[in-house]
Amino acid sequence: MKKENISDFFMVKHITYGTVRIIDLKDPNSCNENGYYFTMYGFWKSGNDTWIKKYDNCGGFNCTKLSGSKIMDFYKSNFTKLKNQEVQRYKMKPDSIANGKTYSFSSSQSHSPLRYYWFYQDSTEFDKNFDKYDLTTKPDNDNINHKSNNNLAIIILNVICEEFIDHLNENKLFNRLK
Repeated sequence: MKKENISDFFMVKHITYGTVRIIDLKDPNSCNENGYYFTMYGFWKSGNDTWIKKYDNCGGFNCTKLSGSKIMDFYKSNFTKLKNQEVQRYKMKPDSIANGKTYSFSSSQSHSPLRYYWFYQDSTEFDKNFDKYDLTTKPDNDNINHKSNNNLAIIILNVICEEFIDHLNENKLFNRLK
């Protein structure tokens, strides 16, 4: 991005451990990787157009123009929130202190989807990540951070991004570069 003088963009990496994929060797977009599979997406604006580019651990895909500028408008208007807000762990009740010791009541789950973000705006660069499990709640184990987590700018941005990504994937609009 920086080679093309684009100084205002962000990247997101999707990791889902334990995903089983069936590889179609005749499909030019398939990827027969070693280890775990990940996808990355870059979002940027060039002129009045908003773009996305997909990458995975087998290489890159074509750049695709998005309809509208919803993603980049949200990104730019919430840049400070994206930088300052943090997703909190799944907690079932507030911490307590007894005999000088702090007791935490949190929950975790292995192999849940992870999101890693890298943000670039001129000379400002930062990263954020979260576990999608921390956005959930269960009736018998209520997550006290559920509502606040789901109202964070990073989560709202992630929802917007995933809507576009899902639409593009469903319509097979990403094509692997040769």
